[in-house]
Amino acid sequence: AFCSCHAMTASSPIPPIPTITVIGHGHREVRPDQVDLHFTLDWIYPSVREAEVGLQARRTELWRALEKFRSLKTRLTAGEPSIGPHHDHEERRQVFKGFRATDHLVLRAPLEPHLVTNILQAVSGQLESLTFRVRYFSKKSGAACKSARAEAIRNAQRKAAQYAEAAGHRLGALRSLCDTESADLVVERSTSGAFEHAPVSIEPSPEIVEAQV
Repeated sequence: AFCSCHAMTASSPIPPIPTITVIGHGHREVRPDQVDLHFTLDWIYPSVREAEVGLQARRTELWRALEKFRSLKTRLTAGEPSIGPHHDHEERRQVFKGFRATDHLVLRAPLEPHLVTNILQAVSGQLESLTFRVRYFSKKSGAACKSARAEAIRNAQRKAAQYAEAAGHRLGALRSLCDTESADLVVERSTSGAFEHAPVSIEPSPEIVEAQV
């Protein structure tokens, strides 16, 4: 008689591929090349008619002051004026104080030396009823983000290669990438105080883009 027996042995488990996680940093400094100046007129009048006349007069005065900068490829836009009753809270009661009139104008311009100072000086006579906000931004921030991300990946790959060599391995292909998104460069300052406190010199902070691999 002949007997044959075959035994199946379990295959050895495949060892996991060693991986390493590092953080790479890349950054680019972006200087603002555009500016938005947001002006808000805000005043309280005894009657609706006085509010309408007063707001229109102040708006016209501000518009004329800003018109001289139209030659700098600026864009001046106006919002919707509003007039409504204004109350203050006194001893847990609402006390009617008059009619509040507000209006908004936005001036956008290419950023030039002393431009913000010159514009604010042109409207400084209205600052008792005028608040403003300065917003700097750059049209080049998108390209800077792209360049910074590439630098972050190169930085992470260099560090990963060094760690792999120190552990006796060779760096393989990239397994995963996590990008920390960065927004476009925007620097904002606002004030409702005197003209001498106006934000006339603002240095932008470098925009940091991080990638994790």
